Amino acid sequence: MFMEEKEMATKMVVARGRSIGYYAEVMGPFLAIIIFALLMAFLAPRFFIPQNLINIFYSASIFIIMAVGMTFVITGAGIDLSIGSQLALSGVLMCFICKFTDLPPILAIPAGLFIGTVLGTINGLLIVKLRLPEFIATLATMIGYRGIVLILAGGFSMYRFPSEFIFLGRYRLFGVFPISIILSIIVVIIGYYMFRYTKFGRYTAAMGGNKEAAILAGIDVDKYKILNFALMGFLAALASLITIGRLDAFHATYGTYMEIDTIAAVIIGGTALYGGVGKIWGSFAGAVLMAMVTNGVTILRLPYFYQYVAVAVVIIISVTLYTLRAKRA
Repeated sequence: MFMEEKEMATKMVVARGRSIGYYAEVMGPFLAIIIFALLMAFLAPRFFIPQNLINIFYSASIFIIMAVGMTFVITGAGIDLSIGSQLALSGVLMCFICKFTDLPPILAIPAGLFIGTVLGTINGLLIVKLRLPEFIATLATMIGYRGIVLILAGGFSMYRFPSEFIFLGRYRLFGVFPISIILSIIVVIIGYYMFRYTKFGRYTAAMGGNKEAAILAGIDVDKYKILNFALMGFLAALASLITIGRLDAFHATYGTYMEIDTIAAVIIGGTALYGGVGKIWGSFAGAVLMAMVTNGVTILRLPYFYQYVAVAVVIIISVTLYTLRAKRA
């Protein structure tokens, strides 16, 4: 009787420890935001000026949208290095529609979203049909898509677009609050619902956690792999709309290195790089934290490259904590 009670007590302690560890992991990125905010409150109180806080979320909105798509890709045991080039290519084609065709500028938006979806689908098809590793396939398209952008746009910039084309990145509610922030939060909510409550999200996590078991369970892993990359392309095009709208301009270098920042935000948010575990709200927090770091470096008047060191430290800490918890589990 005593042994049974002891065993039960041990199980309760272990379960409680796992529960605490789980919530610590989920809330970790948000805790990091709080810690960084407290640090900035001490170093630079002007960090909390309302306009600066709006600027942080305004800057983060692009990466939040991209991070949602990347969360699905990485959770499915994939990686997409071409998202910056997808953003640029869908963007330059949208700009061409606005500038050099007689079509209504508003039609450039659905056209661009369709183009982005096609670019992502091409990535998925290369991986599924040609059996190329995700890293190699998306590295190739990253270079190829960027090359097409450079061919089309060259070294020239395009600017002064119609208001109906750039409103997603430029319009502010009441002249203050950027609509792109609202759009990014809507994307997160929809992404969370898809990830948590639909078979698309469940199958993505299943094939990322154990591909062979997913196949035996009857999941069409090739289909969902393609869908993940198609979703990533769609969201890259959406982020392109906001990028162009913010500056009312386009240049062939847009999106360069954006894949690094997006993947970093997702990893900081707690998504497992090797697949099977994804956190949409964690990716949201990771993107916001990175925007806060960039903004903080600017406010403190430090050289821009200091942010890379800070982000690297955050990534190492995040991955280390996740690895330690995985080992205990």
